[in-house]
Amino acid sequence: MKTKSIRIPKDMMDAIELVEKEERIEESTARRKLIRIGFETYTGNLYKQGKITLREAARLLNLSQIETMNLFLDLGIKGNLDASDVLVSLDRFVTK
Repeated sequence: MKTKSIRIPKDMMDAIELVEKEERIEESTARRKLIRIGFETYTGNLYKQGKITLREAARLLNLSQIETMNLFLDLGIKGNLDASDVLVSLDRFVTK
């Protein structure tokens, strides 16, 4: 794990302190937790917009594809396929 030094605005420090209190964890753990949540959300949005695949998202998050899909479902991200994409895939599967 790398050590980085960053400037954190007061409102973000307040958020970190809230997480520390609520979860009874150390400040460094609260920071890592909030960074992870932000990265998961950011990655989920990239997936939702079709900018990355589920496989790419799973690799970035260091999770399996099933774990990634479950995480995205928990975040309210249902996927980036519509009915026409599914029908095209099924048609390719049937014709081969």
